Amino acid sequence: MKMELEAYLYEPQKKGDVRRMRMEGKIPGVLYGHKEKSKRIYVLKKEFEKVLETLKKETVTIELKLKEKTYPCLIKAIQHNPTDGRLLHIDFQHISKKEKIKATIPIHLIGEAPGVKKGGLLDQHLHEVVIRCLPDHLPSHIDVDISNLDIGKTIHLRDIAISNIEFVIKPETPVVSVLAPKIEKEAPAAAPAEGAKEETKEEVKEEKPREEKVKEEKPAKEAQKEK
Repeated sequence: MKMELEAYLYEPQKKGDVRRMRMEGKIPGVLYGHKEKSKRIYVLKKEFEKVLETLKKETVTIELKLKEKTYPCLIKAIQHNPTDGRLLHIDFQHISKKEKIKATIPIHLIGEAPGVKKGGLLDQHLHEVVIRCLPDHLPSHIDVDISNLDIGKTIHLRDIAISNIEFVIKPETPVVSVLAPKIEKEAPAAAPAEGAKEETKEEVKEEKPREEKVKEEKPAKEAQKEK
């Protein structure tokens, strides 16, 4: 997917210029790459926020318009204020349409897995993947159909066929699977509490002296009869 964005050159003249620029709704950045000298630029915040909303869901190439020239770009870095999240700076990488690039692409699951209908648990191992391709073949996202995924089955990268792109990571990497539902085992009978054990032992100890006392009384009575 491609999006157009207007950019403007700037050169800070004194301390505080960049801060003032941000207060005016402009986001400073840099354009670099593809054998060209780096350029200090800025874009309008309200225009870039539209791009940012799309970037949250898809990968896009930017057609950056600067003066009378258009630069195909990838957004390589976006800096935010750690306190309030305000946009601070953007890095635009100029790319050649004739050279392959590497990009991270989100993975979208489509369909409903039969294994889930049977009570299985859907486990998505990979939410995005690094690919290599020419800029014109760069997909905004990759759809993975799970409508035939049953319990105990897994879809790997090797199972996904997309023309004109190659995956950078190993083809046997799992993407999504359906796990068998967990069967809850019956809890074992609770062992008697420590306090109950102690009470039982004390009762046994108390009964034992009574038995011995009875045995002692018997010989005494027999001795009196003999007299």
